[in-house]
Amino acid sequence: MTDDMIGITERADPTVNLNWLPWVESGKPAILITKSPSRLLPMLSAGNNIIIHCTITGLGGTPIEPSIYDPSVEVQAYHDLCRVFGSHRVILRIDPIIPWLISAAEYVRLASESEGRVRISFLDMYPHARSRFSGAGIDTSAQSSFHALLSVRQDYYNDLGEPEVCAEPGLPSVPCVGVEDCVVLGVSPKDNLRGQRPLCGCLGNKTELCNTLPRCSYGCLYCYWK
Repeated sequence: MTDDMIGITERADPTVNLNWLPWVESGKPAILITKSPSRLLPMLSAGNNIIIHCTITGLGGTPIEPSIYDPSVEVQAYHDLCRVFGSHRVILRIDPIIPWLISAAEYVRLASESEGRVRISFLDMYPHARSRFSGAGIDTSAQSSFHALLSVRQDYYNDLGEPEVCAEPGLPSVPCVGVEDCVVLGVSPKDNLRGQRPLCGCLGNKTELCNTLPRCSYGCLYCYWK
């Protein structure tokens, strides 16, 4: 066992915020969540004890994700990471799904690229995110509430083959730091983390590696950071 804590990069992209590097380079286990696997790949060593979430929505290079590369570039990087680290350590993460913008068939096509685990989450319509969409000339009237309708989310979930879901009300939730992750990273699972969202379910092994407040420079419209 290298450590009973698992570092994670939830609050910033690891290609932009490098606070995670000392943790990983010291051999400690980590889960790196990135929207730019192509930029992350050169920063890693095959010996790193990590799990990588490759967040690919199909919107890279559009006004919604203006500084993310084209999805074809990131999908190729996902496959490259699978070859380096093994498919059991690389997760295809489709987050957020925007059902009123992209059809389920398009997300199914993206998910078909997966070599292993697939995780999804749906757009949370924060007021500041809605304002950004409006400023970009994108109509958000199809989602008047914070969450898309459960019936819509359920349909997408079924069409995608019941993948792992991150904290969606009404759908079964699989934590970002769960027992399976502990097994892969070689640590003993702790009890659930206190003070988290009720649907999160992450274990107490979880510790944030990017404790910063500024919004990421990638400028995605749906970002929860103000």
